[in-house]
Amino acid sequence: MKKNIITYTVAFLLLAGCTSKLDFSTPSTPVIPPSNGNSDLIISELSTAINTYTGPTGAKDRNHYVEVYNGTNGSLDLSNYAIGYQAVTDTNTLAAWNFPDSFFVALSGTLAKSKCYVIASPIADTAVVKSNITWGTSLTTGTGVSSLPLQLSGNSAIALLKKDAAGTFTLSGNKYKIIDVFCSPLVARVNTTGKTSTRTNIMWAVADTTNDTRNRTFWRKSSVTGPQSDWNISNAVGNSQWRMSLDKVWDFTNIGSPTAP
Repeated sequence: MKKNIITYTVAFLLLAGCTSKLDFSTPSTPVIPPSNGNSDLIISELSTAINTYTGPTGAKDRNHYVEVYNGTNGSLDLSNYAIGYQAVTDTNTLAAWNFPDSFFVALSGTLAKSKCYVIASPIADTAVVKSNITWGTSLTTGTGVSSLPLQLSGNSAIALLKKDAAGTFTLSGNKYKIIDVFCSPLVARVNTTGKTSTRTNIMWAVADTTNDTRNRTFWRKSSVTGPQSDWNISNAVGNSQWRMSLDKVWDFTNIGSPTAP
């Protein structure tokens, strides 16, 4: 018996001294945001596009959409929220958020916890982008079309607003405040390093990427548990809350689902 004890002890010490090179970490995909405990609704996914995407039916479309996610502990009344849109036309002019009548959409209905709600452009391919509502212009060409909702061409900022009696934005007679953003007219932009386009050649640098961000899918990181109204914080250098696809490698497989590839 004593011999066995000595044998087991030696074996244990030998194993303890080994350094394994095997990776036992949990696979990083799919990324699943927290299913509950978030403080409020957040912007969770969207897609920019100045170039067209060829869908399964052969249609060539710009699949612009915005997805919001309810990671709170209960259902949310979406009539308390709105999506605002604001485009910019140069790199340096900073301006306050502003939402004329056609540049915001009030949401409606109830969103259960752990569920997403998708607002899509009417020119998006419905075979690819499954949405709850469509909003914005149906124009695809013309002067200034890239600055109309819901055209997301790299120069467009999105705000998630919530009703608040002390809010500074009046939309359809109701007071709102901004609770979450993707990009911001209050933050300077950069000129794209990609191919020039008649639509726009300016963009915000997202997730430390100063290369072309005009043709990408963007996902909120799973570590985000609440909205952030300051783009300088949610897109802080070296600590952005956003991930993105490669240039012109859109991924629409997770639209409407709280997962990211």
